[in-house]
Amino acid sequence: MLIKKGHAEALLKLLSFEEETQSKGMEILEADEDLYLELEMQALVRQSAPLKRELTYLGKELALVLHDLINREKLSSPEKWPEGWRWLGTEIVAMLEAAGLAGQLGPLAIEPLQQRGLAAPIKDKETGKEYIGLSEAGKRVFEIYQALEPELEISSELAQEIRKLPAGPARASLLTTDTHTKHLLEAMRLIAYSVPASDIYAFTALGQAVKKALTYGGFGEGDVLTSDILWALADVADEKEVPEATLAILQSLGYIDQNKELLPAGYWALEVLRLWKREVTPDAWTIAIEEEEIEILQAIEHLWQKAQNNPEEVPTFKNLRAEMIDRKIKQYKEILARYGRKIEEMPEKYQQIASQFMEAKDLARWYDDNFSLRLSLYSLESFNLIHTTEDLKGREVFELTDFGRKVLKDQEVKVREISSTAVKAVTITHRSFSAPNVEWVDEALEAGLLGTGEPTRSGYLYGELAETILRTPHLTRYEAEILASIPSRGISVEELFDMVGEGKRRRFKWALEKLEARHLINVMPDGNIIETEAGEMIDRAVSGVPKNFGHPINPLIYRVLKALSEVGTLFVKEKRIRILPKNIKEAIKRSGLPAIVFDEALKAARHAGYVGKNTITEAGYSILQAVDKMNPHEEVKVFYAGEEA
Repeated sequence: MLIKKGHAEALLKLLSFEEETQSKGMEILEADEDLYLELEMQALVRQSAPLKRELTYLGKELALVLHDLINREKLSSPEKWPEGWRWLGTEIVAMLEAAGLAGQLGPLAIEPLQQRGLAAPIKDKETGKEYIGLSEAGKRVFEIYQALEPELEISSELAQEIRKLPAGPARASLLTTDTHTKHLLEAMRLIAYSVPASDIYAFTALGQAVKKALTYGGFGEGDVLTSDILWALADVADEKEVPEATLAILQSLGYIDQNKELLPAGYWALEVLRLWKREVTPDAWTIAIEEEEIEILQAIEHLWQKAQNNPEEVPTFKNLRAEMIDRKIKQYKEILARYGRKIEEMPEKYQQIASQFMEAKDLARWYDDNFSLRLSLYSLESFNLIHTTEDLKGREVFELTDFGRKVLKDQEVKVREISSTAVKAVTITHRSFSAPNVEWVDEALEAGLLGTGEPTRSGYLYGELAETILRTPHLTRYEAEILASIPSRGISVEELFDMVGEGKRRRFKWALEKLEARHLINVMPDGNIIETEAGEMIDRAVSGVPKNFGHPINPLIYRVLKALSEVGTLFVKEKRIRILPKNIKEAIKRSGLPAIVFDEALKAARHAGYVGKNTITEAGYSILQAVDKMNPHEEVKVFYAGEEA
């Protein structure tokens, strides 16, 4: 949705005409056709004759909201708006959505939404405290946005512009086309701008699919991608009768061949149709991997290579710990050789550990004091990058998954951390009206996930991983504390840091990164944090776990719960699963864990309250249900540069 000065004046003029004349079809100037076309593409206005326009039902609703705000002096009249000022735009829609989900405005949204009459102070009935939430106008505008069904009409001239533009995310200055074209792209929801000030743009999921279709086809005169073309193409794909003249058009545009088979452009055009008609807005999925965890992946791979000559070198926990101690000693010797004793000149994340390394007499203990190997292994398994299994001797060993190998290959040139924030800069563009914030883009650039104008090969890789891995639950005690501190109405990042950050900014940041990557929280573009449905379920489930648990839930406990559930009987009313003792052996087999590891995880699950004597408790059952919510269900296409459908 895009409403600037000219659009607002046109809507109010049409509203006034229709109310005064009790008729529809106001005459417009030929010079204003582009402006009205931008409103038509948003389904706010329709053409009743060549130079006559009328409001649609939702167009009238929006005009009434605008009129009411002006009458109540919550918004100045459009003639007083600065040139270029956006009353509504994709960045405003993103703020409205975030505020609606959180129940309050995030810090980045307060000024912009109040300025537009879309937010107001609200008194909490329970606490009596005042906060800023959406006004009735703000709620109605977002309802209108959700109900609108924009048009899709791309001419050969517009197609040429779309082909030339970078897909983003990128600085808005790279959107080098005329203003009318930018307006059309935003009106049809093909591009979106970032919160709060539209500094970043990106082609949306629909826009990326359109761009792909037009890369491979759509070369012709006149309209080259429209709703009529898409529906005709769908009929061809469904083997329905299609007029010869229509088939000729589809063939000339490169969507089908002479045998009525879909060409690459046709496949992407069908994806355009799927996205154009989709009613739900998908989540932005992410993944988060710390530098230390990359090094562990490398060590696991190295030990498996050594095991080819000596089977005793397999990556058991003991062997892996010894390998990591050697690697860390070597790493910190190199750091000290580079910086000497000038600790303050080192990157902050190395300073404290390097200082302790200089004083350490027992380097194995130094490693254990500063690095948590088991925590890192849990984290890697929770993101489907490694798998705990057993070797021929029944020992616990760690294997890389195919996803883990992909990460390892990507990290060959330079080992670097991959934050949830950086990955979100790529995957948020798969939503219908979202572009990443400047800070997100900066992190993605630093991580090598974005280049000039669009994602890099690494960016597409981590975007694909985020949307395809099978997440399993893992929480440290600190992460569980953060999760428990998020109120139902949401909270800003800074408010939460003041509550639980303990002054340790990096530790707090990475806890948020992991929580979001596991889809337990959502860090919104406006600076708010909310729990997801999965987060609420996990939060409740772990609330009764004793405080001495370092990891209230981990992937091994989950695997035990899952295996037990597969051999048990669900009692729906009780939200419990009964397990016969004789089925435990089968559960061990199904878990894929060594028997001793299964037993240890089962004891932990009992101590945590997930498993009773012969049952999975309600808390354990909630964990199992939450995992379903932690992973995407809807098919998500990843838009690879230069790759055919």
